[in-house]
Amino acid sequence: MFERYTEGARRTVFFARYEASNFGSLCIDTEHLLLGLLRADKLLFRHVQLKVDFDAAHEEVVARIKPGAKTILTNVDLPLSEHAGRALTYASEEANRLNHRHIGTTHLLLGLMRDEKFASAESLAQLGAHLGSLRTKVEALGEHPLAAVRPAIAYHRTVTGPDVIAIHGTKRNEEELHKDVSKLRELYWERKQWKPRNLVIRKDGNRFSFDLTLAKKSSEFELVKGGWKKDQCAI
Repeated sequence: MFERYTEGARRTVFFARYEASNFGSLCIDTEHLLLGLLRADKLLFRHVQLKVDFDAAHEEVVARIKPGAKTILTNVDLPLSEHAGRALTYASEEANRLNHRHIGTTHLLLGLMRDEKFASAESLAQLGAHLGSLRTKVEALGEHPLAAVRPAIAYHRTVTGPDVIAIHGTKRNEEELHKDVSKLRELYWERKQWKPRNLVIRKDGNRFSFDLTLAKKSSEFELVKGGWKKDQCAI
């Protein structure tokens, strides 16, 4: 789904997921996507000539969110709401309309504004945004050269030489690795020592989840402490 997304657009979705979790929401909605956008690309609002007080804008959007009973762990998958899913579809349509190869934060902004029933559209209207005007300004901006999606790392290449680091048997060029790590550090990371994680398993063995409350809610699930013993390495 996100193959065409620029790094800024992907960060927007990443931060939206974080905001939804933080508010205890059961899904990612347009309000969370707008919060993610405000956090991921502040320059965007200057480029489309919106005078935004980011603290005030954040408070306005947050006021529309109904907090859940408790914060949801970030390792629990959250679905997109109907409105959020449509907003991302609209973003894709806006990129296609402009014949843009990639879907960036400008297109996400237009997608969040497309339907006046979206909570994000209501918040953006409060900031003085109008869909027609935004479209004109986005079209004038064109597809920024920095909006290109970073190519996938070619792990199949044969990498040799003195500046090579092997990680779990995969050889990486040291210079390329440092560049990738620098990019990843721009996101939100929490450093902690990895240890086996608890999980719940359905007794028929056909399903597992990290939502430990399932073991309390249904007799079909049982808690397995330290049951998740392996995971991918994250740098």
